[in-house]
Amino acid sequence: MNTLISVIIVTHNRERLLTGAIDSVLRQKFSDFELVIIDDASTDNTGEVVKKYLVDKRVKYKKVAKCHSIAQVRNSAWPYVSGKYIAILDSDDIWCDDSKLNKQFEFLENNINVVLVGGGAIMINEQGEEINRVFEPVSDNDIKKDFFIKNPFFHSSVMYRLDTVKQLGGYDEKVNYGEDFDLWLRMGKIGQLHNIPDIFIKYRVHKDNEPRKHFFESITGTLKVIKKNRKNYGEGLNVYFKKISNKFLSYFKN
Repeated sequence: MNTLISVIIVTHNRERLLTGAIDSVLRQKFSDFELVIIDDASTDNTGEVVKKYLVDKRVKYKKVAKCHSIAQVRNSAWPYVSGKYIAILDSDDIWCDDSKLNKQFEFLENNINVVLVGGGAIMINEQGEEINRVFEPVSDNDIKKDFFIKNPFFHSSVMYRLDTVKQLGGYDEKVNYGEDFDLWLRMGKIGQLHNIPDIFIKYRVHKDNEPRKHFFESITGTLKVIKKNRKNYGEGLNVYFKKISNKFLSYFKN
């Protein structure tokens, strides 16, 4: 039986954080969803953590063999989802608005030209303490105006149309860094993008995703994504220089 929304959580060895993510999904006021948890070959107690949630028939748990890339892991969810829309939540983040699914579902239902909708975020540290609040550009025009300067969507905040992503072949498994940014760029060529100006998630900054730890990987990976997609947006080499300059300035400022 099809549901309206399929929520996907991809996880690997995050038993300590996973409960918070799952609980934030189950608190949603919108009830017509399924939660698909994709376990990327965890070696901790992830399976035991999830087990207690399986009494809820909306929750599915699939453990997969270790994948070569995060894009491959994300694509491994497609055989198990049935929703009209896909909502993403990474296992180290939390949804903090219990009406998130309602708001995004209603927006996509009422705006048929929009293929992807996101929202704002509270940045938190490993202890769950607030660091900052971030709101991204809202309209399709503002999002695309500086598309190559900054990824305008928090991955855990988005909801998108399943048929659009299937049309594009899902996440590009050849992209090792910025697979979400690459997908947004490709989606933006066939439909409109939007951010609702509400805080939807708590985005956890920790040692595994701290920007400075992956600084040069972030630059090279992002530039590869830009190079792959820039012709679709009529951009030239100037975007590379602007992107690099902003990255270096931000890095040394912090």
